[in-house]
Amino acid sequence: MRRLTEIQAALREERLDGWLLYDFKGINPLARSVTGLPADRFLSRRWACYIPATGEPRWLVHAIEAGGMKDVAPDAAAYVSWPAWTEALRELTRGAQRVAMEVSPGCAIPYVSRVDAGTVELIRSLGLEVVTSADLVQVAEAVWSPAQLASHRWACGQLLELKEATFAHARARLAAGETVTECGLQDFMMRQIDERGLVVDHAPIVGVNAHGADPHFAPRRDADTELRAGDFLLIDLWGKRAGPEDIVGDITWVAYAGQNVPVLAHQVFDVVKAARDRAVAYANERLAAGGPVYGYEVDDACRKVIADAGYGDYFIHRTGHSLGTVGHANGVNIDNLETQDRRRLIPGVGFSIEPGIYLPHEGFGVRLEINCYVAGNSVEVTTLPLQDEWVLLA
Repeated sequence: MRRLTEIQAALREERLDGWLLYDFKGINPLARSVTGLPADRFLSRRWACYIPATGEPRWLVHAIEAGGMKDVAPDAAAYVSWPAWTEALRELTRGAQRVAMEVSPGCAIPYVSRVDAGTVELIRSLGLEVVTSADLVQVAEAVWSPAQLASHRWACGQLLELKEATFAHARARLAAGETVTECGLQDFMMRQIDERGLVVDHAPIVGVNAHGADPHFAPRRDADTELRAGDFLLIDLWGKRAGPEDIVGDITWVAYAGQNVPVLAHQVFDVVKAARDRAVAYANERLAAGGPVYGYEVDDACRKVIADAGYGDYFIHRTGHSLGTVGHANGVNIDNLETQDRRRLIPGVGFSIEPGIYLPHEGFGVRLEINCYVAGNSVEVTTLPLQDEWVLLA
């Protein structure tokens, strides 16, 4: 069981009697990861694991699969029929009144909304109050160990060096009069990723001019775009060590293939920079004051800077996402746009801050992505130095 002591402490702090983890054929991957159920353990019937605020976790599995679960849950209760399933759940949660499950009111946090409505209805019919497990998921899944933090720092260091190498490569080719394209830069970055021992789920984003105003642009070899003098360039790169518990780093920088950045691009960059810095400052102010700070509040603070500058309609995604063993993990997102993330920034979690202004009609976009880690009552930026001006490629 992952982080059982911490989970039970969180249950008591939230005045919950327990956490009821339920799954059927993989609809709730959080249940499998929190319980530590081996990835190769196939269960074809409904199962549940109840973690009480005190005491040992209790399992419920179908009778035909009880034998195969002896190494994980030797004392698991078993059921055969659907009426027996209902009664076994009643017995599993006996004495409880309030339990957490992977639900999210209004589906405000889709990352957590994993249990089907019928099962929630069934649990409520047993006389139990069902509340969201959103913050428990953070405790179980999103809090980094010291070794994980070290792996994240290593990944960030590699990415920052890779970013410098990419810009130097582009600068040298431009100076020599050689062709520089989106796919060519992406290929260079992938070679660097392999040489540095990073692993990625897909290739980095490389966007020239208006392509940089498409937040999830993907270069295409059949429509490759050349970078020429006076053009804008956005690169978004991420990666991690190969270990299953290692943590991802994720950064975005922008450059200009010239010496004199156009006035509008300079102004937009300064607004995005101010929004980025305001997000970190707001989180630090709230944490230092000893109060809780929520993901949606940090998004609001960041977004207000951009809206006040008149570019609110051009910031079309959340301010940041959870970082973990995958790029978009199950901890708090910095979001009050796509969802309203009411989870707290708790010690040990990591996330990105990446405001952007996207102006395809002007031929460029600016996104400045950094990574943050909640260290006690402050937010540490793990991707220093920050980008404070356009990188010049001429």
